[in-house]
Amino acid sequence: MSDARSEGVVSGWIFLSGLTGSGKSTLGKVLASRLQRPFVDLDQEIERQQGRSIAEIFRSEGEAAFRRMESEGLRALVECGGLPGVLALGGGTLTHPESRRLALRRGIVVTLEAPVEEVAQRLQGSETRPLLEGLDPDARRERLLKLWQERRAAYAECHIRLSTQGRSPEQGAEALVDLLGRVPVVVPLGERTYPVWVGAALRKTLLPQLEEGGRPSSLLCVSDSHVDASWSSFRQELAAAFRPFHSLILPPGEESKHLGSLAAIWDAALDAGCDRQSCLLALGGGVIGDLAGFAASTLLRGVDFVQMPTTLLAMVDSSVGGKTGIDRPQGKNLVGAFHQPRFVICDLDFLATLPLRERRAGLAEVVKSAWLEGEEAVAALERDAEALARGETEATERAIRMAIGLKARIVGEDEHESGPRRLLNFGHTLGHAIEAAEGYGRLRHGEAVALGMVAALEIAARHFGDAPASVQRMRALLRRLGLEAEPRAYLRDETWTFLSSDKKKRGNRVHWVLPREPGDQSIVALELSEARALLGAG
Repeated sequence: MSDARSEGVVSGWIFLSGLTGSGKSTLGKVLASRLQRPFVDLDQEIERQQGRSIAEIFRSEGEAAFRRMESEGLRALVECGGLPGVLALGGGTLTHPESRRLALRRGIVVTLEAPVEEVAQRLQGSETRPLLEGLDPDARRERLLKLWQERRAAYAECHIRLSTQGRSPEQGAEALVDLLGRVPVVVPLGERTYPVWVGAALRKTLLPQLEEGGRPSSLLCVSDSHVDASWSSFRQELAAAFRPFHSLILPPGEESKHLGSLAAIWDAALDAGCDRQSCLLALGGGVIGDLAGFAASTLLRGVDFVQMPTTLLAMVDSSVGGKTGIDRPQGKNLVGAFHQPRFVICDLDFLATLPLRERRAGLAEVVKSAWLEGEEAVAALERDAEALARGETEATERAIRMAIGLKARIVGEDEHESGPRRLLNFGHTLGHAIEAAEGYGRLRHGEAVALGMVAALEIAARHFGDAPASVQRMRALLRRLGLEAEPRAYLRDETWTFLSSDKKKRGNRVHWVLPREPGDQSIVALELSEARALLGAG
């Protein structure tokens, strides 16, 4: 009988990774039985397909050819259309970038860990591992240690890490079933991989998560007065449970995103005696997250920070990806740094105190993510539109996970925005300019992004000579979510002046993300005059 703790969470494949001998096959068979799923061993499947052993393939064609063959076999299995099962990967499968990306996207990746000494003991007498063939016990241990060191960055890019040390396969499966009930989204950055937890009542997990990764020497909570008015009890609980604990409450809103606020965080941390083992907690919306993250990146030349976003917009946008910064008179986010958080906790309970306008503004970033993801994601939002507008929890969690999942994959491929990550600027190019021209605070960031997406689709339709169906579809979806969908009233001279200082501008040309339809987008450099003409803005 399927275990209720994992029902509704694990809808895709469960991939078991780790060193050979870590327990992937033995634990995997027990887990598959518990979940009433098929069990597949990737090595055995490749041997069946090739009609020869893995060792023979290694000897005749080499490891690089085998990894390509392995990646093709993995893709064939997960795209076959059958019931997703439990799949034991080879020890080196995740070292192939394409295999790793496929596994992270199509299911839950679990890394099984055990001390090298224990693994070596388990493998005594085995002659089926090609990378360990012909080695005496001492050489085998050295080889296993080297493999672990070579692969640890790939192994770290997983949803769950589980130690099998001292555990029977039955005990390991029991522990894993429990963990499958609370699977995070992961941002895959090698050994800097971090989890993004999404769900209700997650505040209580903050301190255990901090302890798990190595207890900070102190904790400084940075928040604003709006958040503190609703959640001061949580801050007080932290103060009682964690010592030493310090807090700084800043004024709310984009108007606080300046050098003075940054200096206030630095001074609060230094006055409190924070050191390089201290941690900053960003408890608030995007402004607080950007400020605390930038402060953490520069304080003592870099300390840890944790994101606990309290707005929908921050959950799906600024809390993930490591972009931090402050505004300058010339525009938004013109000074900052890339500094990834230690982890992110998106507690949906925070949204209960969020004003309706703020919640709906956050949905604009969800729409952006869905449009970049493709037709299936957009159709899902269209089905859930009214439920999302009402703030229903299940629909909201689905939307947040979709948006974070997309961003996590893109950040994993392009951390510093030199390639695919630029796609996440869809709607932001003109949106930032509108937001600045109107005066920070008049429009919410998400409201400006919504207007920017409509404008980008209008430019795309005229630039590519397409029918305006996507524009109409976008407008209809935004309006169902309670968002304004007509940008023309905001296309004033001041807007174009701010756009001319866009940080992604190259010479006189500004880069625009222009989707032709969901999931099909290009980055196109346009002169400002050309963009104005395409929008009919003079």
